Amino acid sequence: MRITQNNFYNQFVTDQQNLKDQLDRLTQQMSSGKKIKYGYEDPQVFTDTLRLDYEESTLNQAVSVATDAQNFANNTDSVMFQFTDGLTRFKTLLIQAANGSNADSNYYAIGNELKSLKEHFVNLGNSSINGRYLFSGNKLDVKPLDDNGNYYGNGEELKAVVGAGVEVPYNIPGLDLFFGEDLNVNRTVTTNVALTTGKGEAATPGTTLEEITGNDDAYTFVINGRTGEGEIFSKSKTLEADATVEDLLAAVEDAYRNDRGESQVEVSLINGYIQVRDKSAGRSQLDFHIYGVDTQDDTKSLDFIKSEGVSAASYADEIPFAQTGEGSFRGNMPQIVLQDNSYANGTTKLSETTQSDLAGDTVTVNATDKEGTVHTFTYSLDSDFSPQTADEVSYRQLFDKIEESLNSETAFSDARVYFDRTGKINVEANGLSGLTMSDDATALLFNTNDALTVDDPKHDFFAAIDEAIAAVENGLTYPDGDNGALARNPGIENALARIDHVMAHVGKEHTKIGAMSNSLQYAVERNETLKLNVQTLRSDILDTDIGEASVKLNQLSLNYQALMASIAKVQNLSLVNYM
Repeated sequence: MRITQNNFYNQFVTDQQNLKDQLDRLTQQMSSGKKIKYGYEDPQVFTDTLRLDYEESTLNQAVSVATDAQNFANNTDSVMFQFTDGLTRFKTLLIQAANGSNADSNYYAIGNELKSLKEHFVNLGNSSINGRYLFSGNKLDVKPLDDNGNYYGNGEELKAVVGAGVEVPYNIPGLDLFFGEDLNVNRTVTTNVALTTGKGEAATPGTTLEEITGNDDAYTFVINGRTGEGEIFSKSKTLEADATVEDLLAAVEDAYRNDRGESQVEVSLINGYIQVRDKSAGRSQLDFHIYGVDTQDDTKSLDFIKSEGVSAASYADEIPFAQTGEGSFRGNMPQIVLQDNSYANGTTKLSETTQSDLAGDTVTVNATDKEGTVHTFTYSLDSDFSPQTADEVSYRQLFDKIEESLNSETAFSDARVYFDRTGKINVEANGLSGLTMSDDATALLFNTNDALTVDDPKHDFFAAIDEAIAAVENGLTYPDGDNGALARNPGIENALARIDHVMAHVGKEHTKIGAMSNSLQYAVERNETLKLNVQTLRSDILDTDIGEASVKLNQLSLNYQALMASIAKVQNLSLVNYM
């Protein structure tokens, strides 16, 4: 093969350019710290880098979200500590008020401090961070509480996305904190008229009826109520004058026996008041009423439960709804679904809240207008909701009928029937001045003259606070059925039990936010570790190995110098050198 000057020149240019390209690439890699600058230089490296960049960006976002959520949770945790401190002080003041030796001025002073604590609780409930309310559920821009403690948020959780398919809640909805339910709590109710002897002393289990009534007549006791399983009953028991209170308590316990012969309640006498406690926790159906009549003189009675404006003998028949405002009335019986102890809503069937057969049952509403005229509306569950049967009728359908009936009368307008947050029936209408609602078979309870609630699985923060404040302000240590508007107040002693429940519930919610905060902290740490791993892998793929590049640069520099030296020597040769 003949080597010409042209061949020599072309080969020189090619080799020189290759070396210069390699030197330029190495110099660029060393100066930028990256193996490539453009995707076409190495598609595999470019693809891996894009994927790792996306993963790093996602992890950065997850860390940011988790950190923000953790700050939210930590702020909630701080507020929960203040709730606990405030409730501890609240209970201390209640104990002080319950010692029975306070002057009226002391009750007034304690009541004022309790009111200031309620205001403090409202302010805590309205805590906001960076314009977001802590206890509004997911309605972050809605102030959750008004001055009276009425709640306007919801029960929705806020969730932080801290990974692929991984969500961690980070708030306590006010609906859970201020209401909620504790399935380890047993419903307990109490009478509000104490059994006393002729000497004015509180009766004991050994006290005889004669010592209480002051005569030797027998008494027939009518015991009405509803078991924790939802069975409504009415039973009677006649006791002779020499029978003791303990015999009466046994009769109450027997009234709550189920078909299996098992008593579902514990009955006790505390300071002369009969208390009934559901043996099974987590049920809110238990109800109780008792009334005694002298068998020789029916004008003589023994009262146990009284409500303002209601006969002590009445239990569920046409008990007036409580007025809550102009043209607004509310029943006192929460409508509760037997299956899961939840509050009923519009779609709930009437049959889901009772064990009784509703076939043939009718519901009667008596609405009084401003002129005092009573308008009576009767609804047959069998025929007025056809083609549905009585067991298929929903509360919303019944409410619609009542609204239609009220609006059909010229005395009323803009009628509205609905459930409030605690499952109680509310009826509103212009011109309405009184209302009763009952069914002829007492298969459903809408409003009753029942025993007072001491405690219940369903928790109501501000209702418990308000009851306690009212009891202290009026020096009401125990319930007093003769105390007019305060006849339904359980008194300071029972309020203490309710506040204990409130404190336990707040403590339970507090532990939840602590666990959430820990989960978010773990998420931050996990994502930071993953991000470090991604960055390391990305560095291995994309970043220049300076040591390796330096060795290659030295090698290529020597090669280039050798090439240039060879070229210099060859260029000096002529034809004479070959002759």
